Amino acid sequence: MSIQLGKAEPRFDIDLAYGHQGELQIGEFLDWIANGNAAVEVKRKRFLDHRIYVETHCDKGRSGVFAPSGINVTTAAMWVFIIGDTGVHIAIPTDLLREQLNDPSSSDKEERDGSCPTRGKLIDFCVLLYREKQRRRLAGKL
Repeated sequence: MSIQLGKAEPRFDIDLAYGHQGELQIGEFLDWIANGNAAVEVKRKRFLDHRIYVETHCDKGRSGVFAPSGINVTTAAMWVFIIGDTGVHIAIPTDLLREQLNDPSSSDKEERDGSCPTRGKLIDFCVLLYREKQRRRLAGKL
C-alpha cells in the first residue's frame, strides 16, 4: 500500500509579488547607505550571539554625567548590526528597536571600556521577532 502525499501548490504570482516587495525594501536601504544621508545607523557586534546592545546614554570624557545618546537621539530610520566577521547583517527599523527597549526581556547594560562609558539595553533579537509577530497578529496583519 502506498501513501500519496499532496503536492505543494506553488503560487508563483503571490511569491513573486512578495519577493519584489522585499527587493524594493533592500533597494531603498541601499539608497540610504549610498546617499550617506544618515538614515542608517551601523553598529558592529563582536560577539556571535542573538543579543544586541543598544546604547541609550553616554558619559563623554568620563565626567560621571550620562547624557542621552544612541537610540535616544538618533534620526536614523534603520539600525544595522554587523555580526562580527561573519558577513551577516541585521537591519531593524528604529521605531521597532525603540519599542523593544521597554520589553521585560531587555536588560540594562553598562559598558565601561574606552574613553566614553555608555549605558543601554541588551535586547534579545529572537524576542524582538517574537514580539513583532505577536503585534502583527493582534493587528490582523498575519
